[in-house]
Amino acid sequence: MTDLFSRFNPNYFFAIPPESYGLWVWLSTFTVLLLATFAFYIYLRAKAAKQKPYKKYAKNFFWPNFTLAIIGLLLVFARYEKLALLSWRFWIFLVILFAIVFNVWHLIIKKSKLEDDLLKFHNDERKAKWMTKAKK
Repeated sequence: MTDLFSRFNPNYFFAIPPESYGLWVWLSTFTVLLLATFAFYIYLRAKAAKQKPYKKYAKNFFWPNFTLAIIGLLLVFARYEKLALLSWRFWIFLVILFAIVFNVWHLIIKKSKLEDDLLKFHNDERKAKWMTKAKK
């Protein structure tokens, strides 16, 4: 129990960690985030071919997650090289926190806006189908 509480002091977050398996855990975490971002982006772009609102949603999802994954991989590299300021555990935890908060926000708030945009898109498509075209 004492070991659990010893991790909550500033020395744990702002110290250069020793080389351990944690480095590989973070490397695989950010690599999976990067690959999942690409896969989800390709999936959304394929849906955007038929339904246009997915294109904007895909871009709004891709660029922040891509940036967070690249920053995370750079921090893992800094930890591997034991750079003084950038290899703190604090930075990796901060990037993971941003990634979690962004993705939860995106999937809750932006998903409802996407559904509204899709409804508007389908209504406009249906109106265009049944409206008579003006003759020249």
